[in-house]
Amino acid sequence: MAVSIIVGILLGGLLYIKDKSKYQNTMLGYSPVINSVLIVNIINSLNEINKADKSSLEKILDIPEVEAEKIIELQADTVETLDNQIKTISIKLSFKDTINISKFTDNLISYINNNPYVAKQLSLKKDYLTALITQTDKEIIKLDSLQKALLKNAGKNPELKKAGFIISNDQIDNFYHKDIIALTAQKQNYISNLERLSGFIPISQFKPAKIKEHSLVKTVAITTGIVFGLVFFTLLVLEIRRKALHLIKK
Repeated sequence: MAVSIIVGILLGGLLYIKDKSKYQNTMLGYSPVINSVLIVNIINSLNEINKADKSSLEKILDIPEVEAEKIIELQADTVETLDNQIKTISIKLSFKDTINISKFTDNLISYINNNPYVAKQLSLKKDYLTALITQTDKEIIKLDSLQKALLKNAGKNPELKKAGFIISNDQIDNFYHKDIIALTAQKQNYISNLERLSGFIPISQFKPAKIKEHSLVKTVAITTGIVFGLVFFTLLVLEIRRKALHLIKK
């Protein structure tokens, strides 16, 4: 049994050396336009390509062949909130050695945005936001022109003067100034959404620093336990067989 422990330790050490440069990174994000489940499926389809054909992954993500070979796994999943609303997407990237994380992230987002369905929805959303910006501009100009016209003619209407109805400049400013400010703020919000329009927006990026996925102690302990268990089970079966044969001979 002592031999099995030694073998387990040796195998564990070899496995650790083999996988010591295996790292894992996680990125969180969300999609303001597309259903999160669809984004997860698009990303996970890349993982299937990664398993089947590294050269295809290299072309799809426009990354060097040497980096494509380092990708072990790319797995996405949704994260439910307390009110059971699925909004956040978690992407786990496992890789060997180092890769250009920044370029990988940019190319991954481009891949999502270039998906035919995603691209169509983004185009529709872009047209919608552009139309809102144009309409808001018209409303601002209309209010501004009306304000200037009232300011110009406020004291020139004789009928209003006879009735003792006078509108001051301050009153006119108060009528329209707040509305113009509100519309301007609304326009800036539309512009911001348009500039950030994407099928996937990161909340927390993949970290450039490498993070170990395995530890030496854990790897050795697991391997030793497996080897010890197999040896113990094998010896137990052999002992039962030996006793069974002994009883049959009697």
